[in-house]
Amino acid sequence: MTALLGIATRLKLARLIQIVPAGSPRVRPLAAAGFSGGADIVMLDETRSPARAEASTLAAVGAVARETQGLTGHLGLPQRFAGSYADVVCLPPEADDVARVRSVVGPWVQVGRRCLSTEAIDAALADPEIGFLLVGPGRDLLLHANAVAPPSDPASRPWFAVGGVTHTSLDAVLRTGARRVAVGGAIVEASDPEAAAHAFKERLRQAWQDDPAMEAVTMAAFNPGAGLTLAPEADP
Repeated sequence: MTALLGIATRLKLARLIQIVPAGSPRVRPLAAAGFSGGADIVMLDETRSPARAEASTLAAVGAVARETQGLTGHLGLPQRFAGSYADVVCLPPEADDVARVRSVVGPWVQVGRRCLSTEAIDAALADPEIGFLLVGPGRDLLLHANAVAPPSDPASRPWFAVGGVTHTSLDAVLRTGARRVAVGGAIVEASDPEAAAHAFKERLRQAWQDDPAMEAVTMAAFNPGAGLTLAPEADP
């Protein structure tokens, strides 16, 4: 099992999530392309897929993630998380039992929340069990998230703008204050998913570089005084 410090640090530093439909027959090559292009997290989405990913597919995605120091993610209902071996899991809006998630995934996995309203954002930030948010779509939601959890504040939990983010709309998303994005179709439906992921990652890297306040976020992510402990190593 990855150390909690490692997952939390990489989540804090993550800029790009690639969302892949869990039932897609191209999950493996899409995950490989995304990680190679610079995606920090490849998240399998079961909320829009009638089929769940097979165990062999999940294992293959995890193997690619380990090679690139990426993280694996899972978006769906809590009962689907068992056996996913994801580093991060994200609850859809209709799932509200975080305690149940913990009983399924254990104490070391980072749990996130998909937020479709300002109220949902506020509730997620008030819940100590929620480690990250997917926010959107909508400019007003991104502006609200920026106001209550500024990405440049090291104390803020990381949130990712989501919902139809494309290369064309990315600059407008960044102008709301967002510094992390979750992208689906603009990568997985691209003729060259690796190049598409790379283009997103480079633009986000530039945004972090152009924002001096993000340096404090990077430094804080590596702060050994954060009070995090290590998870036991998995059996080989």
